[in-house]
Amino acid sequence: MRCCIARCSIGRVYAEACPVVCARQEEPYLMYKKPEPGQVLTGNDVFEGYCKDLADLIADNLKFNYTLKLVNDSKYGGQDANSQAGWNGMVGELIRQEANMAIAPLTITSARERVIDFTKPFMSLGISIMIKKPMKKKPGVFSFMNPLSREIWMCIIFAYVGVSVVLFLVSRFSPREWRYEETFVGPSVSNDFSLYNSLWFSLGAFMQQGCDICPRPSDGYFPEFGEIIFQGS
Repeated sequence: MRCCIARCSIGRVYAEACPVVCARQEEPYLMYKKPEPGQVLTGNDVFEGYCKDLADLIADNLKFNYTLKLVNDSKYGGQDANSQAGWNGMVGELIRQEANMAIAPLTITSARERVIDFTKPFMSLGISIMIKKPMKKKPGVFSFMNPLSREIWMCIIFAYVGVSVVLFLVSRFSPREWRYEETFVGPSVSNDFSLYNSLWFSLGAFMQQGCDICPRPSDGYFPEFGEIIFQGS
């Protein structure tokens, strides 16, 4: 917000012997002055505040007297179809020549600039949004899981267990996974893909680290292809 002094015509300000300056009562810009005991305040002395001090400084530098008055409807000024000249507030009083100058925290808008003149801003206020400063927390044991939601982790776990179980069942029924071996106690038939090895192989494939065992073509490849496709998606 940019607070400025407004006027309808600079020529009319100098033409008036005692120009009228309108303002709006608003702390700390303009307020009624509390008199001392036994003191009687009259004229412009009944007011105090930043706008009053600024008006006094302008009057002293330009060598003129002025009359300070409060705006009748206590408004800054906006377009109003029911008001004379189509504006209310201080802007309306300037247009209707009821005042020569307005000193207040009056913001500059394109609509107001079409009907009155503004001086350079005497104060600029930035508009910002305030939020609570986030509190720093120590990372927990499971902080590495924060990038993914709980649902995603559950899907990964179910996919990992499901692929391992399917791989174990396929290796049980596939004749390619059974090996005939001669041992000291006699011939035996073995299968590398026990439930533990199936879990270990699926974990190695998911982590892209490989494993020391591998399913033989082509039955054992289908579950792993499914896991790789899930991992890529």
